[in-house]
Amino acid sequence: MATPNKNGKVLAQFNVKNAVYAFVGSDEVKPLTFMNTFSKDRNINSTTLYGDGEAQVSLSSDKTISGAIGTTARDDDFETDLGIAEKMADGSKAELAVTSMKAINFGYETEFVGKDGITKTKKVWVLNVQISPPNESLTQTQDNITQSTFDYNYTGYGEFVKTADGNADYVDSETGCKMRAYTVSKKPGDEGYDTFLNSVPTPKKAQTTPAE
Repeated sequence: MATPNKNGKVLAQFNVKNAVYAFVGSDEVKPLTFMNTFSKDRNINSTTLYGDGEAQVSLSSDKTISGAIGTTARDDDFETDLGIAEKMADGSKAELAVTSMKAINFGYETEFVGKDGITKTKKVWVLNVQISPPNESLTQTQDNITQSTFDYNYTGYGEFVKTADGNADYVDSETGCKMRAYTVSKKPGDEGYDTFLNSVPTPKKAQTTPAE
């Protein structure tokens, strides 16, 4: 058996940087300052169906993702945009009780390396997420500072993939089901890579050529 060619495959992924966000339905992309961590969990539930005394099939439900966006400090502009903080009449900042959660699209860069050892940057959008206010824990400085971190927990709902022309939700002809995208990303060499984080992309199903 021939050894599989692994050229072009990702060997390792690391680092996270240059975060941005935009409200769902808005064209304005804003910076999220000094992000240092990002996590994403897939919330897939499965139900096994039984018949004739045996397990026949397992059905999955994949409606959301969840995780946290970590920053080195709280971002006042970000929290004001989300409606979880507001400047008061005397100039102080007030943290507000959450009465509703605004939906945003969240973008970032991460680095990866392949067999060639060349570090490259991938750009990623996480689509249609709702952000919770961060928890806070402060520790006194002793011999060295103890840097605080702030995690904005989120729930992601994704967006339905559109048809190739972008005019309608894509529906699989064999199942009659729509397709949901939680993240979209591009690597160097992909069309539109340079400007990928400048605006929120619409996931579209690639045009397929009918078999002859």
